[in-house]
Amino acid sequence: MNFKNLNLINPIIRAVTEAGYSRPTEIQYSAIPHILAGRDVAVSADRGSGKTAAFAMPILQLLKRQTPDHKEIRTLILTPTSELAIQIEEDLKIYSKYLPLSQLSLYEGVSIGSQLAALRKRVDVLVATPRRLLDVENLRHIDLSKIELFVLDDADKMLDMGFINDIKKVLDLISQRRQTLFFSATMSGSIKHFAQMILNNPVEIMVGPVSSAIKTLKHPKLKNIQPLIGSTISVGVS
Repeated sequence: MNFKNLNLINPIIRAVTEAGYSRPTEIQYSAIPHILAGRDVAVSADRGSGKTAAFAMPILQLLKRQTPDHKEIRTLILTPTSELAIQIEEDLKIYSKYLPLSQLSLYEGVSIGSQLAALRKRVDVLVATPRRLLDVENLRHIDLSKIELFVLDDADKMLDMGFINDIKKVLDLISQRRQTLFFSATMSGSIKHFAQMILNNPVEIMVGPVSSAIKTLKHPKLKNIQPLIGSTISVGVS
């Protein structure tokens, strides 16, 4: 399978090919079609599985379909650390090389003044750590009410770091009429419960070693099994 099989547009395929991507990873070919179809997703996948591209490429394509005449932030990607925010922004720049879309990251460790200045320009995709985002919002320098797509990245790490109340505050600031993408390295009971709270009829995708609950599956191909929080797809080796 190649990226054309995922119905990605040529500007994105061209950009990722130039960046050295040859074929989609398991998480990418599992998640991208559902995201492009407008579904909420809950993805459980190990870090290093290609998850950033799995949500970034379809988000850019969905934004490209809409009118460019706007001033509002349209996508919010919430991630737990400054390092991850910087890396996601850099990846977005790679994938959007041939698209008229812009991105910005907000994170601790740099002057908030310079970030506020950057927010005065058009921003299609905002990547942020929860507390820096709330700091900026408290200064009344950001409007999140027109968010169309919301990504919660590394949800398990978010909860481990004590960000759950901050995440809830952010959720109160964004539109309820949104597409939500939930990514976590694990899908424990508490993580799954939180996903149920913020997702609407999601597709659940598990990538990597198959858990004991689904070891009865015989093949490492895509399998539809009984939904846990929505439709479930498992990809891995039994």
